[in-house]
Amino acid sequence: MRPMMFFLCLCLLFAGSAAAGEPARYEYLQEKMAVPVRLVFYAETPEEADAAQEAVYRRFDELNRMMSDYDPESEIVRACRESGETGGQVEIGAPLYEVLCRAREMNRLTDGAFDISVSPIVKLWRRSRVYGQRPPADYLDRAKSLVGNGNWELSCDDGSNPSRFFLRVLQKNVRLDLGGIAKGYAIDEGIRILKERGIRSALIDAGGDIRVTSPPPGKEGWTIGGVSLDDGAQAAYYLTLSDAAIATSGDMFQYFEIDRIRYSHIIDPRSGEPLTASSVVSVIASDAASADALASGISVLGSERGIALAESLPGVEALVITAPSDGTGTEMTVTASGRFVPIRSEILKEREAQ
Repeated sequence: MRPMMFFLCLCLLFAGSAAAGEPARYEYLQEKMAVPVRLVFYAETPEEADAAQEAVYRRFDELNRMMSDYDPESEIVRACRESGETGGQVEIGAPLYEVLCRAREMNRLTDGAFDISVSPIVKLWRRSRVYGQRPPADYLDRAKSLVGNGNWELSCDDGSNPSRFFLRVLQKNVRLDLGGIAKGYAIDEGIRILKERGIRSALIDAGGDIRVTSPPPGKEGWTIGGVSLDDGAQAAYYLTLSDAAIATSGDMFQYFEIDRIRYSHIIDPRSGEPLTASSVVSVIASDAASADALASGISVLGSERGIALAESLPGVEALVITAPSDGTGTEMTVTASGRFVPIRSEILKEREAQ
């Protein structure tokens, strides 16, 4: 099954292509956090550009060492393991504490639809995907007991300078998976680094999650191509963004079948069940971490509750596309808020013309 396709409508220019006295465009690409991370920005000199990209990619590496759930010695995995074994709290760094706080807030906003403790359930369904059988009921019940904000705690000791931060998990096998928010946080950190270096016009794309700052010289904004709705290479829509982030979550092409039932790779943490409807959700927010987490949460909430949530949050806009559970995508519903409303009409007209 082919993953969803993402697009950037950006012409490839090289250093020195700008007019004299104007910043030149620089573009870099490296794999970080298991996804391609593309940097596009405008800088005064090649030396300034190289130093900036090195700093950004270095920060991605640092955050991956803190937040990866694949590395058994990452800070988050080690903290969950040590706390679960001892029953006590484990000291963690400020960046991890910040991301965990953000994740708890996103869990609250989405009524539990976004939950970083869902990892035990996800692992069960991954095994089921391999063997073609649903998880045994008792295994699933045990995994569900490990999920929820009530299974882990954060605390902060303000008695020293700087403050110290702590994580405590309340059951031995609780595991926290930051895959739905860490990548967005890393993008935000990259943008922060570029701004601190005086780079005003920039884009960071990490596996299709994107944040942009001020528009390129002479442009109204950055032109972004949305997710493809077919197993092909044509974007479903384009929009122009500046000083915003966009993230997409969905399963148009990522699913599996057991007993002729189509199951998404997206799990509802509240029920422990994969979604059965096919969907693509795109979210615009002021920062990439919020867009990343909300795209996942709204995928679980569904179109009606998801759009209502987006409309209740300042600066957040959403597009929810659902298709039949057989995954054909020949019929669909499109729900939208904010600047996605005109895009909704374009998508429906295009589908009707096919």
